Amino acid sequence: MKGNIMDALVQIGEAAQWVGLPKKTIRYYEDIGLVSPLRTENGFRQFRQGDILSLTVIKNARHLGFSLEDSRVLLDLFKRQDRRSSEVNNLAIEQLEKTREKIAQLSRLKEQLEHLVSQCPDDDEPDCTILEFLADSH
Repeated sequence: MKGNIMDALVQIGEAAQWVGLPKKTIRYYEDIGLVSPLRTENGFRQFRQGDILSLTVIKNARHLGFSLEDSRVLLDLFKRQDRRSSEVNNLAIEQLEKTREKIAQLSRLKEQLEHLVSQCPDDDEPDCTILEFLADSH
């Protein structure tokens, strides 16, 4: 399903395929009020072009590591014609800083694991510096 966003109403399966999200995720986004598809008399969801676009914005924001609440704010900004790019940029700067901190934490974790692995005798004996570290209350 590539190409332009369709003009017709689609059910959740087609919406999921179009956007690249699991149906369960789309249902969750509806439950928390991020999207509000139409409902048929028998309860089937019908997604409009705007719903598909909203799901795409949310998916891409989440891919960049934005929280659900930040994704909600970004979606609101996307929909608003009176938005200021500085509002969006400020959120992105905050996310960039969070990402940098996560990278620093992962780097420290990597160094610690490398040290533990290098200290392990890696033999047939029961002594293991990794398990000693795990049991240490620090």
